[in-house]
Amino acid sequence: MKISKIIAPGETIMYRPRLSKIAYFHLGSLIRNLTTTIFVSDKRFFHSHGWIHRHAHEIVIGKVESILVEQSFWGRIFNYGTIKVSGTGAGTIVLRFIKRPLEFQRQVRAIQGAGDAAPA
Repeated sequence: MKISKIIAPGETIMYRPRLSKIAYFHLGSLIRNLTTTIFVSDKRFFHSHGWIHRHAHEIVIGKVESILVEQSFWGRIFNYGTIKVSGTGAGTIVLRFIKRPLEFQRQVRAIQGAGDAAPA
């Protein structure tokens, strides 16, 4: 899905996490991986996947409560992992095979901090 069709006027994409190449070796996940859209903007975290049946979930950036990063032995070696993003009243979004998961966590926290520093 094209991000230009998803973002709102005035919304700025701040970070686009990528799927690890390892994800493409899991045949059952291939279509899902090819039809996945993930981005973090100055306003929200967005995750969408699916081709025929689309699932889209977003969490307002200020409502992100926790970002859990899980990396297996191979994930540490090849720098990929599973990220679980929990939001106030929004549930949890699980992202598998994300490249550089600690960078994702750092970027979301930096965007949240930038929003906190904005004058009222």
